[in-house]
Amino acid sequence: MKIVVPTKTYLTKTQNVNQKLIKPKSIIDSIQKLIELFKSNNGKVLILTGAGISTDSGIPDYRGPKGTYVINENYRPIFYHEFASLHQFRQRYWARSYLGWPLMKKAKPNISHYALSNLQSNNYILKIITQNVDELHQKSGSKNILELHGSLSQIHCLNCGHIKQRSDYQSILSDLNPKWNDFLKNIELGKITPIVRPDGDIDLPHGTSYDSFNYLSCIKCSNGIYKPSIIFFGENIKDSIKNETIDLVKNCKSILVIGSSLATYSAFRIVKLASDLGKDIVIINLGETRGDNLSFLKIDFPCGDLLPAIADQLTKL
Repeated sequence: MKIVVPTKTYLTKTQNVNQKLIKPKSIIDSIQKLIELFKSNNGKVLILTGAGISTDSGIPDYRGPKGTYVINENYRPIFYHEFASLHQFRQRYWARSYLGWPLMKKAKPNISHYALSNLQSNNYILKIITQNVDELHQKSGSKNILELHGSLSQIHCLNCGHIKQRSDYQSILSDLNPKWNDFLKNIELGKITPIVRPDGDIDLPHGTSYDSFNYLSCIKCSNGIYKPSIIFFGENIKDSIKNETIDLVKNCKSILVIGSSLATYSAFRIVKLASDLGKDIVIINLGETRGDNLSFLKIDFPCGDLLPAIADQLTKL
């Protein structure tokens, strides 16, 4: 299964379809319904999180009010085949990633991450699947996270598979790019405030030249290309990940989507399978999602206003 760039057309297909969809009108009502969900499912709630859960950590989402696609309608991500085959695309990616990595690394879990960690440690959650590559779930204490799209913390060689820590590669990039390092220092000092994207790079002005940016080939096989261990658009998700998600959906009683529009099929197929199997589907997201017509409960409030209160009440029982 390849990750493809979603369009806005999926929303028009789901509008006004689900006449039985429940939409709580208050935060209190939403909290109560979610508490009932966790209490009645005996630890069999499968969680699926998207970029929306990390916005309170300073990482923008893709389609929210301040999301990448909203602020820059012409935004176009680098595709896997471009990165793998063209030097200039690798220069562009690594330059932007080099500037964005320190900001991503400094990001801290927010109250929603900690709330899920609390619920997991108290056996209310079957598993957490995340579309995010920021590792904030792990930093909050959650265990055994299934990272649907990988993690920014590592890179690997496309030729021999050699794995290297992203932090170590950052130091190498600094040594290779002294002029870009000066730019990075200005960002860290707050003199420049670029827009960070959910996948770890930053938004630079149109026309920025990346011709001077240098990156390192694999230190093990010498001619291989290092790639971040995340799934690019146009790249296939590993069969092992896909199969594990299928097993989790089969074993859960319900699925709770948090902060995802489900625009990418890799996430939507999880909800679609849950629907096909008759599982209860609940969605917390600001704005419409691709899965609204499949869910029985849609909550249009910030997850930070809900999850901490839910965790607090349930863990006191």
